[in-house]
Amino acid sequence: MKSNKILFILSILWGCFACTDGLEVIPENSVTFENYFKTEKDIETSLNALRDEFRSTCAFNANKTPIDLGFVHDTLRSTSAQKSFNWDATQFTPIYVDFFWNSHYAIICYANILLENIDKAEITQNRKDYYIGLAHFYRGFTYFRIAQKWGEAPLQTDSRDISKKTKSSVADILQFALDETNLAIKLLPLHDGLIDANGSQVTDKATPSKEIAQALKADLCAWKAAINNEPELWQEAINAANFVIDSCHYTLASDPEEVCTKVLPGGSDEGIFEIKFNYVEATRNPWTPMEEFVTFPIRPEDGRGDIKYCYARMFETTVDKMYPGHFEGMIAEGVYQGDKRRLAYFYDLDTIRKNAEWHALAEGYAYPYKFRKVQLGTTSWSQGKFECFACDHIIYRLADLILLRAECYTRINKNDLAAKDLNRIRERAYGNRSHDYNAATEGNNLRYIIFKEREKELLWEGKRWYDIVRNGYWKTELSKFHATQMTQQDVDNGALYMPVGYPAFNENSLMTQNKYWQARY
Repeated sequence: MKSNKILFILSILWGCFACTDGLEVIPENSVTFENYFKTEKDIETSLNALRDEFRSTCAFNANKTPIDLGFVHDTLRSTSAQKSFNWDATQFTPIYVDFFWNSHYAIICYANILLENIDKAEITQNRKDYYIGLAHFYRGFTYFRIAQKWGEAPLQTDSRDISKKTKSSVADILQFALDETNLAIKLLPLHDGLIDANGSQVTDKATPSKEIAQALKADLCAWKAAINNEPELWQEAINAANFVIDSCHYTLASDPEEVCTKVLPGGSDEGIFEIKFNYVEATRNPWTPMEEFVTFPIRPEDGRGDIKYCYARMFETTVDKMYPGHFEGMIAEGVYQGDKRRLAYFYDLDTIRKNAEWHALAEGYAYPYKFRKVQLGTTSWSQGKFECFACDHIIYRLADLILLRAECYTRINKNDLAAKDLNRIRERAYGNRSHDYNAATEGNNLRYIIFKEREKELLWEGKRWYDIVRNGYWKTELSKFHATQMTQQDVDNGALYMPVGYPAFNENSLMTQNKYWQARY
């Protein structure tokens, strides 16, 4: 039995190499699966292979660049990092592995194979619909990520089609992703109805449900509405967000400290869609983007002065502007009245300022403290040292979706509802309603105010780059290069997309680079 499973996985892998080779390497003959996909266990085995690829691709491994480029920072450690943030073409070369899309297409290939063979399985139609819904979800999610990262890309919907492909338009890729997501919403059960092949209820947040598919739809519709100028989709995004926000399954954590200690580790009531922590994967590739941004106190082996060696750093003064409220100056009746994210997301910010020695070692930088659950080494050479973060990778959480809905409300001139969502997140941050939105003191650009609230709430969670692009804030929120040298024509030519990695051009004479990057190579 075990040998059959091994052969099954190898066959799946061979099929995926075949269907992605038409895009990237050398075309192979299409693989058939006459002896597989007979039982539900076979289906679940193929699904697990898909999930493994999805986890390693979407958790971090193939999404590093847009996440890094969206980080709030004041200084950078290296010249190469500075070049990346300033869009230097020498750093955005097609040989950089983060620009390879083969792992994304491997996910799509797994989904294609599952959809092509599901009817062979001797299972009920209800169970078939469940697996078909999962395949459509993963295919829709992955094409959405491809469109966000590269823009134009080949549309591969059949694993048996190994022909050369031209790139489809961004509009077509996003429409296909939305169609797939709608199919997933139709076919997937609610979270309470998730059942695995053994008949057991699925309780984790890594398995797509109807609620998770709706969260994806909200994200996708908001992106598509902005990028393709389709205003009718703002209401669709709101409707999808409503489905999740109004669900009884998700509630906000009580305060920012609980966000750090319960939500970000994974499995909380605020979490919607999460990729479960995997030790092997996390030690091979950084599981969260924060690994390059932390030293003391997250890394026990590091000292207070090691923060100057981090990839990117924030000054205390920047934190002051983002999260106002020095601790001692914000105490009223024994209760801190400032933004509690300041206390939760940064380590002893105000205490360090009062200690001359500690403050000198920090050189004016703030110590990130938002992600805290870590895996420490146990071997003789790594005993007690930081190995990796041991938290789940949060793709969607409730606060994210509430603020996304707030942004969508501003797009259809429902600022009263937008402010209500904004105030809900601020109330948690401050512990009271004293910081509700006030147009008289904050101004009328509510959408930008919501963007800045997302920046504060979702700091270091990999959302900011996509928020900037979706809102068109690249002139004001990125580097000096974007502010002074990048033009709207550059953006129209694909400047805010990543260049296509070189493997996509192998054996595919129809492949083209996007206009912006083609002019720079």
